[in-house]
Amino acid sequence: MVAVTGNGTVEASLAAFDAWREASRMRRRGLIEAWLWQLGAAREDLARLLTQETGKPITLARGEVGRAEATLRATAEALGTFGEEAVPYDLMAGAEGCRAVLRRFPVGPVLAITPFNFPVNLAVHKLGPALAAGCSVIWKPCPQAPGTSARLWETFEAARRQVEAPEGLLQLADPDPAAAEALARDLRIAAVSFTGSERVGRHLEQVLAGKRLLLELGGNGAVVVDEGVDAAAVARAVAPAAVAGAGQSCSKAQRIYVHQALWDSFAAAFVAAVKALPVGDPMDPATVVGPLIDEATARRMDAGLDRAVAAGAEVLLRGSRQGALLPPAILAGLPEDDPFQCEEAFSPITVLTPVASFEEGLDRAATTRYGLRASAYSRDQRHLRLAETKLRAGGVLLNLPPTFRLDAAPFGGVRASGNGFEGPRWAMEGFTEGRLIVEGPAL
Repeated sequence: MVAVTGNGTVEASLAAFDAWREASRMRRRGLIEAWLWQLGAAREDLARLLTQETGKPITLARGEVGRAEATLRATAEALGTFGEEAVPYDLMAGAEGCRAVLRRFPVGPVLAITPFNFPVNLAVHKLGPALAAGCSVIWKPCPQAPGTSARLWETFEAARRQVEAPEGLLQLADPDPAAAEALARDLRIAAVSFTGSERVGRHLEQVLAGKRLLLELGGNGAVVVDEGVDAAAVARAVAPAAVAGAGQSCSKAQRIYVHQALWDSFAAAFVAAVKALPVGDPMDPATVVGPLIDEATARRMDAGLDRAVAAGAEVLLRGSRQGALLPPAILAGLPEDDPFQCEEAFSPITVLTPVASFEEGLDRAATTRYGLRASAYSRDQRHLRLAETKLRAGGVLLNLPPTFRLDAAPFGGVRASGNGFEGPRWAMEGFTEGRLIVEGPAL
């Protein structure tokens, strides 16, 4: 892995930014398209590295690399319309003959910090838009997937050399958190984009007060199931969203509130749907649920299950842990203040709760400090419109699971889940600053 630390990193990034900031949109798009080609050529290599280092099932790893390609494609397409917007300034009295345009300019060197659960696609979601916006980037990847990160960086470097973009435009930094914080504090770093835990995000808010800070933090995804839906069909749709990839997704279905009229049928169907998802060797293409990121995490989550059971939770499904592999677990009867209800589990643990009405389900789904993704299933259009209003999340999915995501679309959270949106077009706004240019008639 290439590691760079210290002031030289920022100085090299500043030099690259000065050389790149005025690059035309055509040139920036050429770089992104060249990277897209290089990424496609390394697709299988990256997927296998990803599985070997993180335990993500190989089929999901291949899907992630494919999504990263889609993200770069959307980034290149966004450049076709991004960066300049006409403003009808001559609508104001006295402004006859004036013309105005809102232009966006790159903010400067960016520090991008990315997590282990999607080490390729979530990195591309930051790096691609920042580079397309005209910024240089220092990338601090997760320490759990050094080979994957280095290989992804190599694909970019091949693209950079191909189009003769400035050296140092994207640097791969030391993954040590202390080194990353030192970089983040450097006044020459114009913006920090972080995806990870709420705890670290809040720490960055405190130490980087006044600096542009883009946060994608944790989630506590809720699903509300109304009476009248096909319980088995909804269960089959939500099951992968709860446990695929060992549930290591910030938008996973963690809390499911079920109308009591459907409780028995849905609970049985959901248990059956989860049990039908293959668990085991992540290199087996059939596997959907692989190991957690490490054995210590699996032990901690298994101990959490013991705690919940001792406190009176009903176990609908649970298996025996084997090293880092924790089979899916489904619990019921947990109070709203239980950690598995109010905190992010980030594991294949799901809580089912019966509710007397759809409205009660929405209210209980909203009793969280998080606000990333939430879902509602109903055949009643009035109920779906109510869900749009009551589910306080950056993404509200109707008759879809909370993990459903189009990489070209906006994605982000509110409250404890972060600020703003990613998705190429929206991420580029975060890496630029607006400047209204007004020109009057010649005198």
